[in-house]
Amino acid sequence: MAMIVDAFAGKLVERLANVVEEKAIMVLGVKDELQRLRRKMERLARVLKDAEKRRIQDETVKGWVDELKDVMYDADDIIDLCMIQGMGLLQDDHHHSQPAESSAAASTRVRCCNFTLLSCVRSVPFRYEIADQIKNLNVKLEEISEDKDKFNFITSSSNSSDAYVVNKPSSRQSSSLPEPDIVGWDIRDATKSLVELLVSPNEQKCRKTTLARQIYNDSKINDQFLLHSWVWVSKSSTSMTDLLKDIIRNVGDSYVESMTISELQNILFEALQEKSLFLVLDDVWDADVWIELIERLIQIETIKCRVLVTTRDRNTAMKMRAAHIHNVSKLSSDFGWELLCKKVFTNNEVSDMQRMKDIGMQIIEKCDGLLIAIKAIAGVLLEKDHQNKREWENVLNSDAWTISGLPEELHGALYLSYETLPSALKQCFLYCSLKPKNQEFDVNELVLEWIAEGYIKPCGNSSMEDVANDYYMELIKRSFLQPNPEYDDMSKCTMHDLLRDLAQALAGEENFLGDPQDAQKADSIKKLRRLTVSSERDSVSIEHLDSLRRLSIWTPPNLNTSVIGSLKHLRLLILNGESIENVPDSIGDLLHLRLLDLFNTRICELPESLGNLINLQFLLLSGCESLHILPGSITKLCNLRRLILHDTPLNYVPKRIGKLEHLNYLTGFIIGNNGINEGEGCDLEELRMLKNLSRLEIENLEKASGKSALVLSGKPRLRELRLSCTPNISGHVQQQEMDKIVRVFDEISPSTSLVGLTITDYFGARYPKWMTPTSISTAFLELTYVILADCFNCTQLPPLGQLPQLKYLKIEGATAVVSIGPEFLGNGNPAESAFPKLQYLEFKNMSNWEEWSLISGEEDNKLESSNLLLFPLLKTIVIDRCPKLKALPRGLNLIQKLQIVRAHNLSRVSDLHALRELVVVDCPMVKCVEKLESLQSLKMTDTADKSLPQWLISFLQQHERLHDNQFYLQLVSSAQALMGCLKGHPNWVFLQQVPRLEAYAENKSMYLKYIKDPFSYQTNVDEVSTGMYITHA
Repeated sequence: MAMIVDAFAGKLVERLANVVEEKAIMVLGVKDELQRLRRKMERLARVLKDAEKRRIQDETVKGWVDELKDVMYDADDIIDLCMIQGMGLLQDDHHHSQPAESSAAASTRVRCCNFTLLSCVRSVPFRYEIADQIKNLNVKLEEISEDKDKFNFITSSSNSSDAYVVNKPSSRQSSSLPEPDIVGWDIRDATKSLVELLVSPNEQKCRKTTLARQIYNDSKINDQFLLHSWVWVSKSSTSMTDLLKDIIRNVGDSYVESMTISELQNILFEALQEKSLFLVLDDVWDADVWIELIERLIQIETIKCRVLVTTRDRNTAMKMRAAHIHNVSKLSSDFGWELLCKKVFTNNEVSDMQRMKDIGMQIIEKCDGLLIAIKAIAGVLLEKDHQNKREWENVLNSDAWTISGLPEELHGALYLSYETLPSALKQCFLYCSLKPKNQEFDVNELVLEWIAEGYIKPCGNSSMEDVANDYYMELIKRSFLQPNPEYDDMSKCTMHDLLRDLAQALAGEENFLGDPQDAQKADSIKKLRRLTVSSERDSVSIEHLDSLRRLSIWTPPNLNTSVIGSLKHLRLLILNGESIENVPDSIGDLLHLRLLDLFNTRICELPESLGNLINLQFLLLSGCESLHILPGSITKLCNLRRLILHDTPLNYVPKRIGKLEHLNYLTGFIIGNNGINEGEGCDLEELRMLKNLSRLEIENLEKASGKSALVLSGKPRLRELRLSCTPNISGHVQQQEMDKIVRVFDEISPSTSLVGLTITDYFGARYPKWMTPTSISTAFLELTYVILADCFNCTQLPPLGQLPQLKYLKIEGATAVVSIGPEFLGNGNPAESAFPKLQYLEFKNMSNWEEWSLISGEEDNKLESSNLLLFPLLKTIVIDRCPKLKALPRGLNLIQKLQIVRAHNLSRVSDLHALRELVVVDCPMVKCVEKLESLQSLKMTDTADKSLPQWLISFLQQHERLHDNQFYLQLVSSAQALMGCLKGHPNWVFLQQVPRLEAYAENKSMYLKYIKDPFSYQTNVDEVSTGMYITHA
């Protein structure tokens, strides 16, 4: 049940309370019936929390709830239709009260919120039809209300926060990525022993995702295998071809979408020739995945492969003829309590831990040693008072532990953690069951889809997008979603298999992920509301799915889009992939549509009927490479909140886009036109009325005309801004054009609320006035990231060091810059501090940059003894393709990672005492690398020389004391240089002291891998006379 009835009822009551006061409803003449509907729903809402809970284990209650849900969905549709028709009548009345107008003006006006009056509101019978529909709903609701009495539901108070009010989650948010949930020695010991098995000659398999992840990330596995691949194997939705495609992608090869299994196997075979692969197949339910797809392939002698399999079924492992099966033991009570404390007592409150330990240990016993159950129950306890034993006792004694009606593995802690969620969060969690298992969740997608489903409402000064982001973070905090650690902002996440199973079980008949033809075979086809298509067929059919509210497909398989217009109840339509080539005119009949996503399709045009979709909130058109024109009717989408146009080669954006007052996110906004459509297109002034923008991306700014002064200043919600000119291919710009673009940028004057600023292809001779020293430090107090790309005429960088919150800075293509000095830090004079919060700094493609200093003149020698606070938090510096840079500045003592790529004139890297990781790629002039006491990783790439560079040999000689077990050296060199690294060759005497070494040549087809302790030496390079050949290790 994807609909949570108490939450949905609350939404309907609120919608009805709002619409009955609208003039449109009064004109339509249905106010009394709608009020009656609201009162009935309000009374029913008081028992729905209990009904929602009981329907899981009581089929009779489930039938009653299902009947109510059908009425509620119909009521939701009726509210939309009432507003559309009523507003049409208002416009019609307004038309008759106005003096005569031209036919051109009339043709613009005769759309009531984009519906032609002749086709809808002038039809009196249609008005009576709506009234009859509402009366019929009231009759049905009365019958349902009478039936409720026989169930003796528990009544909630009228102001119950979960009954029909969407709660804003706790403000206590996770501020950083959660720590790994590894406790106890057993999993560490198991990791160690299984790693030893896996690097031995025999193939091994074991089970359990947490342990498998530990093994996958183990340094010894990384040393022993050149290629690594982790593939999630879904019980129902992962096809054989998708599995092969995942592996091929992971090993760095490519394929064509339409390839057969045999063709994909051939590609994988070629990709693995003379290579070593560590493959994890996670959560395997069917041994055929192994037997039919992979087994014979990896048994070929020229391929070295080890396979680790996790499965919940021992018989599956046996059918796969596993050489070793490791049964993962359950977490002991002590280690379970350790994990619970780690998750719940985030401030390490020892006294609270001791006070709650007796109850906590009883709760741990009920979790039966299951890691995900303990994490889930920790999410419940996190919301409780840590000093109130009564609240913990309520959790311990909850009847949710013994719920029936669900698969056995979903009972207990998992269901209890779900049951304690606010209803608003329950809806969002169940919605996640629609995402394929092998795909990560993206917060930006989830936020829009939750809003489009009606799960989110604004709260105070927070927008719906802000509230939805809070919900996302709350689900992470409660361990329902697991963030990908590669993303510091936690924007990508996954869901544990058991939690996904729980969501699918609770969503029941309303949600379906798979082949639509399988859904059509079910008896409950009329109950299906949300469909994600996943199929191995060449094409799929969605006929007879008339109740769908959401349809999502990434092609292939192909879909006949002509049937879309018949899905009258759709709220979300997600059509992605190159096989989508057209959108039918009938899309204008989808009056309830809130989200239309056409990412990466081959559509050439959109029909004018798109303007009929007045309920549309999100229109996503990025990556539509064949789309050049938008229909003028797009300006009638009066409820549009987000318009995504980037990476789509539009000729222009239609005028009057500024009418869309609810727009808060706009990308790919083009100024003017490409010259083909004379007189079309927008100017900057079009943006003035868009007061609610939070993100804005403007392109072709050189075509701005007229006054644009302060066009962006009156936007207090604007957080992210991207300003772009058309890329200059010739490199030549007239002085008049340079002067004009400077004036345009000067007048833009962004809002002071910015947190992110990107400027690309700006060709002015200086940066805008609002980036000068007198403005930047006071105007942009919240700016956290800045990207300046291809600003090729500016000879000096702006004083970004005075931005108090700046954390990320990237400068790219600043080809006019020769020197970077104190002006970059502040006022040209030594500032007391500069870049106080900066963590990441990158310079890229700066072909004329020669000098970099922090302090000018003689003061440079006094830098280390001064009181200046420069880059105090800087962790990473990247210098990429800056061929003339001679030296690094002094004063970078605190950086931990330095990456230097193609700095052809740089000769020295030294005195970086905190540096832990150094990457040097194609830097032939480097002669000295020294005084790097904290270095733990050195990666060097030089494929031109026939021997290792002398600086590397000297560094290894001078720093043997640094070679503890943590030091890692990676070399990518020529074949001749790699030969010199082998045992018995000149460089081996230096390299044998390195704890961990990997060396590669010829696109990694030749390798040497060495571990000092315990000793391991592997290479596929051998000698024959004066030549070389590759042999299988």
